[in-house]
Amino acid sequence: NHPDGGIAPPLYGFRLDGLLGDPAKEYTFDFDHSGSNMTLTWDGSKIVIDGTAFGGEDIGGGYKAGTTDLWNIHFEYKIGISQSANGGLIDLVVHADNQNFGTISSSFGSWELEDQSNNNQNTGLAFQLGDEDGGGHRGFSGISGWGWVNHGANCISGRCDHIYSSDWLFTAEKNQVPLPATIWLFGIGLLGLTVLNRGRSRI
Repeated sequence: NHPDGGIAPPLYGFRLDGLLGDPAKEYTFDFDHSGSNMTLTWDGSKIVIDGTAFGGEDIGGGYKAGTTDLWNIHFEYKIGISQSANGGLIDLVVHADNQNFGTISSSFGSWELEDQSNNNQNTGLAFQLGDEDGGGHRGFSGISGWGWVNHGANCISGRCDHIYSSDWLFTAEKNQVPLPATIWLFGIGLLGLTVLNRGRSRI
């Protein structure tokens, strides 16, 4: 979870507003919950965010009864990835728009996910992992992951609209394992092989 989530508490690492149909309802996912297990992996060509996270409808200070579950989350960034040398620890940047996809599912149903750039153009930022210029992101000095996401029934073969603020906002910690780049997402977001992550818009 990232400490600067816009609608925390509860703290979260992922937010999907309007997930179950009402755009006024805010759904968040607690990456640090005892039942959650989220990782981020970078193999040099693809970023994969994968695992299970506890979450539900955020009603301020907790979740609405009857809306919580363990959610299966999987997202792959394959298009538009670059690595910046800006003086920070590590910054992976994705410039794409509706070109990278994933899924989220639970007992409530299954939805497709897609990236959303911050200016609705292929040159816009869709996701970033790192500590920016070495100063951290939104008050967290370590590694954060942040970026915008759309959700719906037909993102992959069609297009899903963006509901503000649906986005990643997590922290990550490098996991010393013999994998090329696995990041365990935890705490305020994610635990893994690179650092803590976090999302962009004011969730």
